[in-house]
Amino acid sequence: WSLSNPSQLVHDILLLLDRYGQSYIDSLPISADGNGYTRDKESGDKLKKILEKHDIKKTLSPRETFDELSRLYKVPEEYTREERRRIVGVLYDMERANFSAINPFTIASNVDMELVSIINEDKEHYTGAKTVTVPVREYKTEYAAHILGRVGPIFAEEYEEYAAKGYAMNARVGKDGVEKAFEDYLKGTSGTTTYNVTKTGKTLDIVSSQPAFAGNNVYLTLDIRLQEATERALQEHITRINAEKVSEGLEAECDGGAAVMIGVNTGDILACASYPTFDIKNFSRDYASLISNEAKPLFNRAISGTYPPGSVFKMVSATAALQSGIITPETEIVDYGVYTYYKPYTYRCWLYSDYGMTHGTLNVSGAIKHSCNYFFYETARLMGIDTITEYASRFGLGEYTGIELSNEAKGVVAGPKERKKAGGSWYAGDTLIAAIGQSDHLFTPLQLANYVATIANGGTRYKAHLLNAVVKSDNSEMIFKSEPTVANKIDYTEENHRAVLDGMLSVTEDGTASKVFADYGVKVVGKTGSAQVGSGSANGVFVLAAPYEDPEVAIAVLVEHGGSGNNVAWIARDMLTAYFDCKEALSGEYDNTLLR
Repeated sequence: WSLSNPSQLVHDILLLLDRYGQSYIDSLPISADGNGYTRDKESGDKLKKILEKHDIKKTLSPRETFDELSRLYKVPEEYTREERRRIVGVLYDMERANFSAINPFTIASNVDMELVSIINEDKEHYTGAKTVTVPVREYKTEYAAHILGRVGPIFAEEYEEYAAKGYAMNARVGKDGVEKAFEDYLKGTSGTTTYNVTKTGKTLDIVSSQPAFAGNNVYLTLDIRLQEATERALQEHITRINAEKVSEGLEAECDGGAAVMIGVNTGDILACASYPTFDIKNFSRDYASLISNEAKPLFNRAISGTYPPGSVFKMVSATAALQSGIITPETEIVDYGVYTYYKPYTYRCWLYSDYGMTHGTLNVSGAIKHSCNYFFYETARLMGIDTITEYASRFGLGEYTGIELSNEAKGVVAGPKERKKAGGSWYAGDTLIAAIGQSDHLFTPLQLANYVATIANGGTRYKAHLLNAVVKSDNSEMIFKSEPTVANKIDYTEENHRAVLDGMLSVTEDGTASKVFADYGVKVVGKTGSAQVGSGSANGVFVLAAPYEDPEVAIAVLVEHGGSGNNVAWIARDMLTAYFDCKEALSGEYDNTLLR
């Protein structure tokens, strides 16, 4: 490895980093004591490649695997097991990064100047270690960690791809988030320094040096003020929900949630938050604890999490029934509480199950307002599952939204084809359950936000996106400017569109979300949902668009085990208030390019 004693050097460097509270890279998916694996599949797959390379059995226990790696990297037994684990973690990452005399490995960045002085002044003791000054991508916010992503070294399995683009072996590249998605724009020109060194790695002098040049400026659609408000609202209200559960003698089971705000007429993602989150500045330092945290703070629930939508799906069923001519806005259906068409199988409206009551006679607007299951059971039977799945897909549910991040989940629209893929059969009653947002439906919060935006603007679904503009580093030239891109259209008749919106308006004025929005001051269209899950309380789901008269933004909120949509609607209210506050502060001209 071009170092006479890499273990000793790594050990001493780690002690120095500890002294100054500096974080360092360690992606080895083995616990700090070397006795267990972490649960991150991606990191596990990378470890398997290293084990295969050295013919180490993949069936070994975590402890045995660690011991094999210790022998492979020649880490002395004289160190404690915890010290050996730290050394092995760094050496593992050095191997993955193709470390060599001509390809240095960056163990820590943004280090204390006193630490730099120690290494530079005691070069004999730290032979093989160098400190260099390089341009960095700096994060001036503690928010949007799941969106911004991070940078890191090029690993062996990635080098061929990056080498073809002209990257040096020791370059730092985007590893996830927008850092990865927009790497081609953000990439600058690497600087180079050529040294004369001895065989042991001691630097004699600098032969030549070329400065580095910054990459382009990338502007996002996110507004950092809205992002902050969204993350705060998620944290505060999830804490509140848990506290209320505990006060009632129940389990505090709300582990996570997500919230998204999107431009109704643009597809601009204005806020996209996942809870719990993490501190991107200390990602390397906190990696081991983050990856083992059962609440999964590294998991981006907003775009990677897929959830049953519950009753917020009912606008799909309403639109499908209206547009296909199965019903009109005036069609009325009597809710008898228990739907018996497929006897002996029966299906109940939630009001009958909870209170032994019925909603009486309703049209489609009233059915949305009161979230009447019975109404949608009957319309679902009349139109069939194919019509429901067609409109769900046209709304973008179970489809990629267009967001530039690579970890977006596609989701699932319930139906016979998907059920068959899973090895099951589809029955007539399944269509009824699918129509009210249960069955096999699984959608991301981002998909739900874009779906509601599509309803709000009259049926045009735009591709969701984060990239707003790219400008040269000296601001001399606009390289790219985003424009709204239409993904699909639903040709609502004016009457059908108004029937759906009126139902959603009633939800917030005197329906299931009136407690949250009745006194809000701005007319809001929305829908609550309680989505049943395998165990524990239902997920709480809420969607909205505002203002009613001329919608500008759509919001989707989901809280795992939040209980009800009404319970989590407060998060959406706080987000909407932040939006109008930002708009007012800018004298009515909302600027969505404020992330600098």
